[in-house]
Amino acid sequence: MRRLHLSVAAALLAVTTSSSVVSATAAVATASVDHPPGSHLSARTVLPPGESGFFSSAGQAQYEADGKPSDFGAHVDDQRGLYWSSRSKSADFQTPTGTPVQPAAGVRIYRDAHGVPLIYGDNGHDVWFGAGYAAATDRLFEIDAIRRTAQGTLAELTGPAGVPADLQERTLTYTKAEYDAMLARLSADGRTAITAYAAGVEARIKETQADPSLLPAEYSVLTTTPADWTVEDTLAAGVYITRNVASQGGLEMANVATLRELEKRYGRAKGRRMFDALFPDDNPRAVTTIDGRRFPNAARGDRSPAARARDYRRAARYAETVPLELATGPGTGDAPAPTTGAVVTPAVVPATGAATAVAHIESWRRSLHGGSFAYAISGRRTASGHAMLVSNPQLDYSYPSLLWELEVHGGGYDARGVGVPGIPTVGIGHNADVAWGLTTGYSKTIDSFIETTRPNPNGGPPQYLHDGVWNDESCRTETVHYRQSVNGVPTGPPSFSKDYQVCRTGHGPVVATSKDGRHARSVAYAQWKHDDDTVEGILAWDRAHSLADVAAGVRHVAWNENIVAADSAGHIGYWHPGRYFRRPAGVDQRFPLDGRGRDDPRGLLPFRNMPHIVDPKAGFVANWNTKPAAGWLDGDLSGSNTRPGGAANRVTVIKSLLRSRTKVRPADLMRIDTRIGQSDMRADGYLPALLALRGTSGLTAAERSALRLLAGWDSRAYAPGARGGSSPAGTAPASVTDGPAATLFRVVRDAVKDRLFHSLPADVRARLDTLAVEAHQYDVTPLDNLALRVVRPRWAGLPPPVVVTGHRVPRQVLRSALAAALRTLTKTYGPKQSGWRRPHAISHLDSLTGVVGPSTTEPFVDRGSWVQQVAFTRGRPR
Repeated sequence: MRRLHLSVAAALLAVTTSSSVVSATAAVATASVDHPPGSHLSARTVLPPGESGFFSSAGQAQYEADGKPSDFGAHVDDQRGLYWSSRSKSADFQTPTGTPVQPAAGVRIYRDAHGVPLIYGDNGHDVWFGAGYAAATDRLFEIDAIRRTAQGTLAELTGPAGVPADLQERTLTYTKAEYDAMLARLSADGRTAITAYAAGVEARIKETQADPSLLPAEYSVLTTTPADWTVEDTLAAGVYITRNVASQGGLEMANVATLRELEKRYGRAKGRRMFDALFPDDNPRAVTTIDGRRFPNAARGDRSPAARARDYRRAARYAETVPLELATGPGTGDAPAPTTGAVVTPAVVPATGAATAVAHIESWRRSLHGGSFAYAISGRRTASGHAMLVSNPQLDYSYPSLLWELEVHGGGYDARGVGVPGIPTVGIGHNADVAWGLTTGYSKTIDSFIETTRPNPNGGPPQYLHDGVWNDESCRTETVHYRQSVNGVPTGPPSFSKDYQVCRTGHGPVVATSKDGRHARSVAYAQWKHDDDTVEGILAWDRAHSLADVAAGVRHVAWNENIVAADSAGHIGYWHPGRYFRRPAGVDQRFPLDGRGRDDPRGLLPFRNMPHIVDPKAGFVANWNTKPAAGWLDGDLSGSNTRPGGAANRVTVIKSLLRSRTKVRPADLMRIDTRIGQSDMRADGYLPALLALRGTSGLTAAERSALRLLAGWDSRAYAPGARGGSSPAGTAPASVTDGPAATLFRVVRDAVKDRLFHSLPADVRARLDTLAVEAHQYDVTPLDNLALRVVRPRWAGLPPPVVVTGHRVPRQVLRSALAAALRTLTKTYGPKQSGWRRPHAISHLDSLTGVVGPSTTEPFVDRGSWVQQVAFTRGRPR
């Protein structure tokens, strides 16, 4: 637990003493006459740690005294216990009780037993006004942080250290005029939702301006207040979340650097072969969401292995000419921070509090990423004969979550689920007839172009060469404002500023320029100026009555988020939608493209060519950021948490659990969810090969005993209370251990990879084998799939990467790894298997600032940061 010094609490109390989260000025109505409609389903959800993110000054003072998260209110931490004990709450449409808050005429906001707002409006405008108001009531500081990050104004809150990130956002996103044009292009319903939501957020901010006791305590620590909220803020928030959670690419320079490093170390010919072996763009045996159908995304002439090998040789030759310095620049957040003169550190808040808050906010900004799993089951596999759907969006745990639960009624909307504060939708959830879930797609929607540039001979903006013609870059001046800072402590108003020139080519924003001015890198977004179109699709889902209605909405989305859906008629479906470049023949997606014209996209892929399936023969569909279908090339490969396909993949845990069940009941959904979250995702790949060693002659007694231990293992990394499993439930998180079999498996697996890849450069191996901090800590990495190509060559799809590993005999590798693992375990834990217990992974739940709000830890489970389980109960059974 992280606590402020008590003097901070005293200082906060001196600024504001009320802990109320409800405005005293909000109009109230009489007893409820609002009722939700009937529905064809039963739903359960859990949102750890809780719905509210409002941390009052009084609550902070009490928390510092006793360390109880409940000091901040009943709904800050009331779902954490439910989640980690595999329980949930009802998420059926709730019947309103009590007296609603009425922040505007036509808007009525009730709360259910867990603080979820039940928003009723006389029309669509009133519904989304209420949603904006309720979100700002529960999550004002979080909304403000999202807005400031998205608009490139975070330095106005955090000081000069935030300027590089602000410049990056200004470079990559849009001007006010462009946001206005994007809004004008939307339908009337889309414009209404966005403008009304913005008005609702602003209404709450106005209340805090009139009554500062309503402000979250974070503003006191940072000695600032929230600025007024605009429609552009809502649009920018949507763009930011879409760009950081639901799009991928633009990181090809990491592949250039790795290729060049391998060539330098091993020679050009071998280095090229090694790169292609280590970072393949396709695997014919890769696990996919859609079985038995191909959806190629390469040009027709580039779909054979021979054609892709040709494209790779061309791309590798071009990559050797690209300046490595183009990896970073102002558009990647790598500009120097400006400096300011010294001032006296403010006395009202200790320096360590504000400095810590700034550091945590910056860490939060960098950590945003996508993830998530979802699956749907048709009535052919359920006891009731009706469909079911489960959604587990994975956006890490925090106080509060990045997700916020709501229920809306009015203007044609009847829906319940979650969204991101600041954005007007029920992004994942259900209505009376349909349920849907989202997962990050990880397909490449951003391409880097290497521009040939020169100074303008006429003294104007820089020029770039395209189709044989020199063109002026489109440049503008962006003025980034920031606060004074002393030793990392921001203070005073944002009275400092610095002007920057931000430019674009015909491909997109210029993010980096070579020192000699002869080259630049621009990034092309497939969803450029269409980011907020996605709101149209989600609003359609919120009002859908059938799977066909969902499919119609999917056509409108611009982002790369998989959607899994089910309806009351028993239909289930999956789509991998968005805007994708139709790249020309000869392009290798792994590398930057030539900006002189030959590699320009030939439009966008038509919707019919995007992976999708309705009512699959298997009776279920499951996705965990999985490769969508055969033929769909992996293009990004920028890190071990992106989606390079292989025969081993975390979704196989879900598929195995669903394939083994034919009479699924609603209560089974939590059991399945729990089992998924506790599993070691690597077991399906390695265990069969390890257990095959049992027939090997010459095994030692210790080796035979170890293999018996693995044979009896149920593949769970976390198994609280199980015989031979983890520490019992209730054990302090820092003391939780994995069981002996799970510990043995992890050490053997690591030993296999050490034997095969010990000679790789450390940074190359890290790219292939480093998991995101606290996300998917027992997951398959690309290096695992490479190892499995050696130890299970017939199963793994691609041949062993002999150019890296040499010719290895699988049994010898596994036997050597097992012997080494036993030596390590004996040295670390002793000879008794019962003592082989490595510390279990931990999840940290911290507040956005790390200073105000609760902080705690829990044992890691690979589940959603919100869980939704829906079982249809009426309709036409299938």
